Amino acid sequence: MKLPTEYNALVGALLDKAATVGQPASGVFEITSRCNLACGMCYIRHSASDLAAMRTELSAMQWNRLAREAAVNGMLFLLLTGGEVFLRPDFLDIYEQVRTLGLNLTLFTNATLVTKEIADRLSVSPPNLLEVTLYGATEATYEAITGVPGSYARCLSGIENLRLAGVPLLLKTTLTRLNIGELEAMRRLAREWNVPFQAAWLLTPRRDGKDSAVREYRLSPRQCVELEGAQASREPAPPNRTTSPSTRSVFFCGAGKNSFVITASGEMNACIDLPRPAARPLECGFARAWDQVGRFVDSVPASAVCSSCELDPVCPRCPALSLIETGDLMAPVPYLCEIATARYGPRITPSQCT
Repeated sequence: MKLPTEYNALVGALLDKAATVGQPASGVFEITSRCNLACGMCYIRHSASDLAAMRTELSAMQWNRLAREAAVNGMLFLLLTGGEVFLRPDFLDIYEQVRTLGLNLTLFTNATLVTKEIADRLSVSPPNLLEVTLYGATEATYEAITGVPGSYARCLSGIENLRLAGVPLLLKTTLTRLNIGELEAMRRLAREWNVPFQAAWLLTPRRDGKDSAVREYRLSPRQCVELEGAQASREPAPPNRTTSPSTRSVFFCGAGKNSFVITASGEMNACIDLPRPAARPLECGFARAWDQVGRFVDSVPASAVCSSCELDPVCPRCPALSLIETGDLMAPVPYLCEIATARYGPRITPSQCT
């Protein structure tokens, strides 16, 4: 197999090959579900002081064991995320052990807890990429979303600490009705800091079924489609750690084919939005848990309604989004139906998808 030399194409080829042989090449470790911010649209957040959530979190030793076993089984790419990873006082102990495995490593953070000391320690053996979420270009907008006074200034301070330490950064935002008006201003900040910028619009309900304000924050389907068109040329996507073009079936990504997620409590699932099959790699072993994930993905049937829709090839719906939105792996999602319709014109109406 002749591999491409351009980086994004190379990553895609590696993940595509991994999907064809069922190799768990791309992993996500949710180190904690707790966060020091209180964003109303968050799909996972528990408060920083949530003792019940804290008690279920794996130890640093357990995370490092999972990382070693995953690497032995073929993991090449790893994302460490939360919640907010720097809430854990032992996070850098986890990070530094994982870094020795030679993986392509990405960190997600809101940067509000990143001190100069933390940034300097990261710089000794930096991740391949550290992605910081910025919720607005002004204090008022940022804190209207995060709900925490002073968080905007702490975010900017954290970004500056990382920049000065030379940690490779990507700035990104989650677009909502509250901050869409500051998209250009956020882009300007990224240019001033000389870091790449990404914007995403897809918001999902809480994975645990608890109430969230996600529907109040979401952009309209028309706004989403307009943003897609505007961003296609100016903000090319970074290498995707999970997607593989040969794995469309009912999952159009590499979930359970080349990628997996392990939650803060140690459950291995197909993807970040899908809390199934909840395999337990620390109990049954990584290889057996990965096999359970693959068998679960293979067992999910196609949606009769969606597969008969002419817009199915361009619809963002997948079983994970159906489950988190409706409680049913195969049900249409009206919001996504409207997005598909907006992408390719009113050839069908959303009512036909409900």
